[in-house]
Amino acid sequence: MRYGREFWQRLVREADEGATVAEVARRHRVQPRTLSWWRWRLKTGAPSKPLLLPVVVRPAGPRATADGVIELCVGDLIVRVPTDTDVAYVALLVAALRA
Repeated sequence: MRYGREFWQRLVREADEGATVAEVARRHRVQPRTLSWWRWRLKTGAPSKPLLLPVVVRPAGPRATADGVIELCVGDLIVRVPTDTDVAYVALLVAALRA
């Protein structure tokens, strides 16, 4: 069975209020490692959905590539990814780099 974010938030609160992860997991019949992962994810503030970032399209210039690569500028960092890279992965990568 798949549980939503709210379910995991409630379980994480229980664990944060003094119960062990193992106790909470056993009481709700979930795997302790899954609860630990959710605890980590909710505390790190990882987005539940990909973050959509504004895109500026510029005419081809010195940064344009002809080999199927997109260049993303994050501050003074340039990240090159193939055009067929999963959009959710790229959004998480950019969010992590900006943090």
